[in-house]
Amino acid sequence: MAGFNPITLRAVDNTNKQLFEYSVPFASEITALQVMEQAFVLAQTHTTSDPFLFTLEYYGYSQSVPYPGYLGYEVESIAGLPSNSQFYWELLVNGVASSSGANTTYPNPGSTVTWQYTAIPSAPANLSRRAELVQKRHAGRA
Repeated sequence: MAGFNPITLRAVDNTNKQLFEYSVPFASEITALQVMEQAFVLAQTHTTSDPFLFTLEYYGYSQSVPYPGYLGYEVESIAGLPSNSQFYWELLVNGVASSSGANTTYPNPGSTVTWQYTAIPSAPANLSRRAELVQKRHAGRA
């Protein structure tokens, strides 16, 4: 796959402050989760064994009528900022919210994968159906 543009990975907090940015070589069928894992490994150095930390939670399948199907992995925290009742980590590819999880989102060559620490709106109708379901499941685990 030589000649393909790399994928940019970045994370930004709720004030739009960039927490980090890395470049990952494009690979066929690479997922957003694998982009994060690759960025972590590529950024490791002798003096920086943990360039950034993140945690995941597996949400499996949904039996919900509005959003039936596979939910997969969701990021629960990045750089110490946790998903909670006020914020969640929204996955965007080229500035567009993903309708799938970290392990089922496939960025193209040259894409920018962004994890945005996003405030949960007071009106759940402002969330996508998928995000609303993940937030309900998350709240049920807390």
